[in-house]
Amino acid sequence: MFRRILSVLAVSGSLAQASTGTVYSFKTEGACSTLSGSGGSIPQSLPTSRTTSTVSSTITSSEVTVASVVKVTVEPVTTTLLTSLSVVYGISTTTLPTATSWQIAQSTVATATWPKTVCTNDVTPSTVTEYSGSYTPIPGQVTTIPTSYPSQVVCATGVTWFVMLQPTATSGVTTETVTPTSTIRAITTTTTSTYFYNATVWATTLTSTTTSYRMATSVATISTACEATTTTTYAAKCAPTNVIAGVDDHGLVSGKYAQNNTVIYIPDEKYNDPSTCCQLCQDNKGCAGMMAGPSGFCGLLYVGAAEGGPACDFVFSYQTQSNVFPLQGLWVQSGCGEIDYTGPDGV
Repeated sequence: MFRRILSVLAVSGSLAQASTGTVYSFKTEGACSTLSGSGGSIPQSLPTSRTTSTVSSTITSSEVTVASVVKVTVEPVTTTLLTSLSVVYGISTTTLPTATSWQIAQSTVATATWPKTVCTNDVTPSTVTEYSGSYTPIPGQVTTIPTSYPSQVVCATGVTWFVMLQPTATSGVTTETVTPTSTIRAITTTTTSTYFYNATVWATTLTSTTTSYRMATSVATISTACEATTTTTYAAKCAPTNVIAGVDDHGLVSGKYAQNNTVIYIPDEKYNDPSTCCQLCQDNKGCAGMMAGPSGFCGLLYVGAAEGGPACDFVFSYQTQSNVFPLQGLWVQSGCGEIDYTGPDGV
């Protein structure tokens, strides 16, 4: 008897096994700060530099002992299904008097034209800009370049990788009983369910037209022998300090637009300068307002009149936002139409 006990203990000991599982995870933490600059010209968009550092950390959990499972299959259990379901579908039709079919009509509001000068004598002229007329700033408009301004955003990101070691040991034997199941379909009764779906038809169809406004574009190329110095005249409202780029020490974001507005973005990089973009709007008949932005674009906005062509009406509104610095958000100015400042946007 004593020898049998020793033999059983020897067999049980041989079942014990050890293993280590590995789980990987990571955590990312980052922060950004803004550097300030002074003098020179304020960058319309803030350059951003990013750095990333990666470290790893290994964590070993306490060893967990689990039982070794032995599955035993017994006689199957059979379940009999005794009821079937019959489904009947019906359609209920509702007739409405009139349906509207919309058609889209294209309306060309105007043609935006921008000049492009090609010097035939290989001269690259320097330009002197003069301003005509007068301009009254809106209340609170920023008309001077701040002494200091955001110049760069610096972002640092840290990534920590975690390697978690999970050692386990198996010992002992646990028996798990598995009972197979099966289903026999032996239908003795039938249940019927009825469903109705609604369909809608229209007695008549009315056709209506909605107008989509668009712009045409044109480049006027002038080939000429250029002088060493050229003089160009801008409207006073287009002077760099008069194009609206800040109110009450905050930069601008867009607000609402006229329902029948349309915009053309000028692809010529020369007009990415807000002052030049502003003057281009003054030079194009029917341009209601202009909008330039930190990504370097020039947009001329028009309002489509009901009778066709452009209308010199309200075209868009703009607001200030607390986290936008003056001269580093939108630049806006009116053309022949109306643009409205509606105050802070609450951010």
